[in-house]
Amino acid sequence: MFKTILNMLAGALIAAAVGAAFAVTGNPPVNGFQTPDGTWLLGLAGGQNYAYQYGITAAGTTQATATPLPAGVYLLEADTVAASTGVNLPTCVPGTQIILYNNGAQTLTVYPAVANNPATAAQDTINNNTTLPSGLATHVQIAFACVKAGVWSAS
Repeated sequence: MFKTILNMLAGALIAAAVGAAFAVTGNPPVNGFQTPDGTWLLGLAGGQNYAYQYGITAAGTTQATATPLPAGVYLLEADTVAASTGVNLPTCVPGTQIILYNNGAQTLTVYPAVANNPATAAQDTINNNTTLPSGLATHVQIAFACVKAGVWSAS
């Protein structure tokens, strides 16, 4: 019996290596209520099946009126960006990472969340500023990471 378990484990490891090598993404569970596809899970474990959202329209000219970005989404693309419009990052929770791509025609203004962070009772910051200082140029991406509650790091 022990040998059978070892053989099954070895087979699973080989299948995982082959699946990752061919970058197959599989089919995600529908609305989270379906049994996950094994290939999709391998893609998720290999960093290929991140949650993404595109078609975001930047709005507003202040932090209070900017478009809020959804929490729990790793890859985001702003497709409609007019002059001086912006987006708000979600609340900075340690361990959160976001990649934001500006596919719009103008520089995108990026603000931290409007509401105070519940963990710090203060406004979040981006590189210790109240906004991304130079904005996000058109056709450029930036990575945000939250290591400490309330403090987004942008690079």
